[in-house]
Amino acid sequence: MGRTRKPILMWRKETIQELLEKNDTAVLRAVLAIYDRQTEDEKDIRGTRHLNSVGYSGVDGEIMSSFARQIQKRNSLSPKQMVIARKKMKRYWRQLVEIANENGKNPVESPTVTK
Repeated sequence: MGRTRKPILMWRKETIQELLEKNDTAVLRAVLAIYDRQTEDEKDIRGTRHLNSVGYSGVDGEIMSSFARQIQKRNSLSPKQMVIARKKMKRYWRQLVEIANENGKNPVESPTVTK
């Protein structure tokens, strides 16, 4: 007999934003997922240098890069930082949907952050 294929879950704006609203771990993982899309020179300067429609926008580059580095070190954000990150990450739903639909799983799954 053949293998049964898992249905591919197609992520949408609403599902991504709902996940970010309800789940702190999802926010942490999303911060890292978008940070991973920053170019190496942008990571070095902790900001945004290229207009390439991936990674953080110029307005968010510095603060979100600092949050990502903190998550990499401590696996957490302060309560105040979490409020800021949750609000900002909802703006990146297009990239998160793209990531999720490319790999066929939760866009904020990452071995880097564990709960």
